[in-house]
Amino acid sequence: MIKSQLATVDQALTENDLRKAEVMIARLLRNEGLTGEMRAHILIRRAKARLLSGRPDDALEEAGTVLTLQADFEDHPEVKALLGDIYFARFMLAEFGFADRSNTDMAKQYYNDIIHNYRRYNQIGWVYYQRGRIWLSENAVDDSIADFESSLQQAPDPPFLYAYCHERLGYVYLFEKRDPEAALVHFDQAIAHYPPQEPAGWLVQVHILRSRALRELRAYEDALRAAHAALEALDPNAPDYRRTLTEAHLAIGEVLALIPGREAEAVEHLLHFLQNSKRPLGVDVTWSRVYETLGELSVKLERYEQAIEAFQASLEFNPYHPWEVNVHYQIARCHYRMRAYEKTISAIETMRDVAKHENQVISDYRVFNMLANAHFALEQYSKAAQAYRQAFELAPANAPNREKIKSYLQFAERRAVN
Repeated sequence: MIKSQLATVDQALTENDLRKAEVMIARLLRNEGLTGEMRAHILIRRAKARLLSGRPDDALEEAGTVLTLQADFEDHPEVKALLGDIYFARFMLAEFGFADRSNTDMAKQYYNDIIHNYRRYNQIGWVYYQRGRIWLSENAVDDSIADFESSLQQAPDPPFLYAYCHERLGYVYLFEKRDPEAALVHFDQAIAHYPPQEPAGWLVQVHILRSRALRELRAYEDALRAAHAALEALDPNAPDYRRTLTEAHLAIGEVLALIPGREAEAVEHLLHFLQNSKRPLGVDVTWSRVYETLGELSVKLERYEQAIEAFQASLEFNPYHPWEVNVHYQIARCHYRMRAYEKTISAIETMRDVAKHENQVISDYRVFNMLANAHFALEQYSKAAQAYRQAFELAPANAPNREKIKSYLQFAERRAVN
């Protein structure tokens, strides 16, 4: 009787129906005639349920009770695998800055034990996969690849294992090996091997990664189709629906930003990402990048006020922006195109202050030409002449407007004298 009920619990866990599993487990534990061994079997399943629900500390507590009841359970490979998964989850789910490497060390010990001593364990492919993820978290890229490939040589248990391995391999080749073509092969295999009965939401991230790889290859139309596939794969009932929805819009917006003539569409999708994502409390490189892209798109659409706001927001979300000088230059260009010459001068002065602070030299003659034009428009001819002189000295011999700069320099010098 209890064995059949445990089988039903196992089925619920396989289907990720955690509520059903927890209810059945609670009922089984109320049975007063349970032996210590049978109670241990039930608690092992409750540990699995709590791990699947993202509560690894509770899962570890349950596993500890199991081993108190039945110390020999720790010799079972399925219990070792569960303990490895719990410790790895403790590391992965820790708050930012609080991840403890001792958890991955413990997980790796359990996985190593299975790989070395339980070669016939039916889920050894999963063990290789999990260890590969640990290697990847430690930047041991080649070791991670070896484990993911070893996992692919085992039986697919659980059934989504091959898809998961190919997804990780694709990730490694895209971001660590900088080989988008090899990454695409694995992303395609991940999609092909993902069981149709499994929740489709997992595919969203694969399509987004596939879009990224295609972008790296400059196959923008294919990248756009892949990003739209991510949007189509969304499951409105999934708990992470809102987050994955915004990520899909971000992927679409980033691709559209690279396609001439699609700027307005790109802005729409990027704004959807910003408006429906949780606003970061501090520095956030992604939000900074999105605002910078919005600024560049707004310039192309001649929406200069929006562009200035976007560029300023980009710097707010990343005060350590590696190209801060250039962002200030873009702000100056926007003011200039709106004929706000005093603000143009102020933006360029800020740009020069930042460059000086960062020990950078501004050698682009166009900066000084714009500065000169702004001073000239304000009838500040002495300052204009000085800036034109700098522009002329920096302009290469083949600069298309070099002679024009020379003419304005001479004109400003005459006006300055008068």
